[in-house]
Amino acid sequence: MLSTAGVRELAASLVSDALVVVPVRHHSPACAWQVRRAVEEHRPSVVLVEGPRSLTPLVPLLTHAEARMPLSVYTWAVRGKGAAVERWSAHLPFCDYSPELVALREAASRGIPARFIDLDLAEQSLVGTREFAPDAEEALQDEHHYRTSARLQALAEKVGCRDPEDLWERLIEADGAEVTSAEHTARVAAWCQLSRQDHPRAELDRDGTTAREAEMAWHVTQALAGRDPDDGPVLAVVGGFHAVALPALLAEPPARPEIRLDGVSDGAAIVRYTFERLERLNGYAAGMTSPAWHQRLWELMSEEADAPRALAALSAILDVADELRRRHQAPVPMPAVSAAFEQALRLAALRDRPAPLRSDLVDAVTSCFVKGDADVEGALVGAVTRHVLTGTAVGTVPPGAGTPPLVADTLERLRRQKLHVDGEPRTAALDLYRRPAHRETSRLLHGLALLGVPFAARTAGPDFVHGHGLGRLQERWEYRWSPATEGALAEVSVHGETLPSAVATRFGALLDAERAEGARSAPVATSLLVRACVLGLHHHSAEALGLVREALGADVAFDALAAATAQLALLQEAREPLEARTLEPLPALLRTAYERAIFLGRELSGQECAPGDAVAALVQLREVLVGESGSGLDADLYWEMVDRLAATHEAPLVRGGATGLQYSAGRLQAEGVARAIAGHLSGTVSAGDGVGFVGGLLGTAREAAWQEPALLAALDGRLRAWERETFVEHLPELRLAFARMTPRETDRIAEAVAGLHGATDLGGLRRPEVDEGAVRRHLEVSRVTAGLLARDGLAAWGDRA
Repeated sequence: MLSTAGVRELAASLVSDALVVVPVRHHSPACAWQVRRAVEEHRPSVVLVEGPRSLTPLVPLLTHAEARMPLSVYTWAVRGKGAAVERWSAHLPFCDYSPELVALREAASRGIPARFIDLDLAEQSLVGTREFAPDAEEALQDEHHYRTSARLQALAEKVGCRDPEDLWERLIEADGAEVTSAEHTARVAAWCQLSRQDHPRAELDRDGTTAREAEMAWHVTQALAGRDPDDGPVLAVVGGFHAVALPALLAEPPARPEIRLDGVSDGAAIVRYTFERLERLNGYAAGMTSPAWHQRLWELMSEEADAPRALAALSAILDVADELRRRHQAPVPMPAVSAAFEQALRLAALRDRPAPLRSDLVDAVTSCFVKGDADVEGALVGAVTRHVLTGTAVGTVPPGAGTPPLVADTLERLRRQKLHVDGEPRTAALDLYRRPAHRETSRLLHGLALLGVPFAARTAGPDFVHGHGLGRLQERWEYRWSPATEGALAEVSVHGETLPSAVATRFGALLDAERAEGARSAPVATSLLVRACVLGLHHHSAEALGLVREALGADVAFDALAAATAQLALLQEAREPLEARTLEPLPALLRTAYERAIFLGRELSGQECAPGDAVAALVQLREVLVGESGSGLDADLYWEMVDRLAATHEAPLVRGGATGLQYSAGRLQAEGVARAIAGHLSGTVSAGDGVGFVGGLLGTAREAAWQEPALLAALDGRLRAWERETFVEHLPELRLAFARMTPRETDRIAEAVAGLHGATDLGGLRRPEVDEGAVRRHLEVSRVTAGLLARDGLAAWGDRA
């Protein structure tokens, strides 16, 4: 059970003549202030900081006079080769008010040696359950123990705070510069000890906390052993969750963790970071809310300003008002600004807080600036407030930090392709069919997109992977080099030190993932093959082709096999832009996909495939046959399947689609179409089935609507026989059936229908401004009106109208 006396005894055990342990929370201004004070008061002989020990050589760069925060040390590790490779990556971010950075800076300014003392990334990955995925925005300084603490949540509720974050600011940050070191240490120790009681030893063993604490304790023990009696104490700056365990660990030192790292290669780089990425609300695992708010506080505390939190609140309110006026043209009078500041101070006093917290500031701004609709104006004020409190700061890497190999390689390749990296927004137009150099540029940009690097966005051009816009000869990109580009490239260095190797590694991971799923989707497998060619990874084609073979045999969906057939046909025909002529097995694979699609299509009867998807698949296969790649395929197999579906499939949409294909290919004459139409629109067939057949027919042979008078005559007669309610019910399907028509085709059909009724001019019947919704509303009004007239004995009036 935690007691006041026990907490103060624990806090006192963290400070001795030989050792001073400063418990911190990452990115806490109050903790950073106490770290600065501890260095000044105790004059340590060495400073130990939580962080991967292999990053110690980067300390001079982090403390360089020209380094501007926020920065991050991006670290990665790789073990194994091929399919068995493991990759890990994570960030170790720093800002001006990070206690760890303050410790390093204070040590550097005094010539005190400083080093990191935690397990390295690969070691942390191997001893714990936490995953450091190479494509995730992982932070080494995870604070999940605090976020999941039931005791901290209960304490927040008891003292009237919204959540543990609000509680931390109330108990630790609000007067962090005024309290003594002993009082501050006791408060942080109480906070951390409460959280630690919610996490049993078995859980800490599993998540790697125990091994990490053993490593840090070993480094502290080594530093103490190497300290001369006349030297200053060892100063250890570690997360409070670990700090409260150190006294017991030093009393009975555990064995240092032994972790096998055979075949592991690793690296690290200092990269620019942003306040936006430090924001806890954006998902950063170890962040506190509102980095810009805490930066204001830190700067005012460093200047030893009076009432720093009140001044920070006033500055933030003024910035919110300025942004609302300047960027959003929202009127914010000065009396409202003054009232917001006054309310922030009064709220803090009312809530028994020594100074305004972030929550007080937000409540005051919301109360005084939102005068209209809370869902409209309130949302704008809230968004602007969050933007101001988060900030837009971007760090600057110091000279001598070097450029990560992948960044340097990418820059060289971009310049070689005449793409500008000056930070200005640019546009690139690439002729994929006639310019080999442009194809190389396209592959480079597609590769960056695959890696998730924010540099270029494709705005137009053929999409070979999804089969869109294939008639376009040019590909257009909008691009811009930015700090985010550089940082993202450093982050994906885990995949390789050159852009081609990184792209190949990432693409290989996609192949491995699909193979792990059992290669059950033929479209996914074929799209990966197409993507390999788009990326210029033709050397990966053997693996992708093998995956396609597996998927063609495993997939049992007719529409999926048809889509795969279409993709393979596209790939075979796109020899210039995709340079697929080297894929020798491609024709045989195309034939296999086609024949398997036909086999599955012949077995369709009703439920195996959605009717709309089945019709779309039939059209895809027809397009393959009439294309260049269809010359080597047996068309008779396709038409035998279509004839069967037209006669036997239970869905009228599929029967109509198959009939339309027969008609458009000249395999079914007008008389046959007329008989099919008449049969499906006869009184013995339901309205829904009739509309479904027409929709399928027009979906594959829309020319029949004006070339076959029997279709319009039968449809006109059927519609005239329907009750008004039946027409309204099926209006959406009818509209969809004719939706593929061009405006000119629609006019031709309308004129033909008018002719059936002896009209020569559409006149007022043609109302292009009226949409389906308006027609449905008008029909409903007419129905209700007719009912009211009938109720009052005036039904004859409606008949005359």
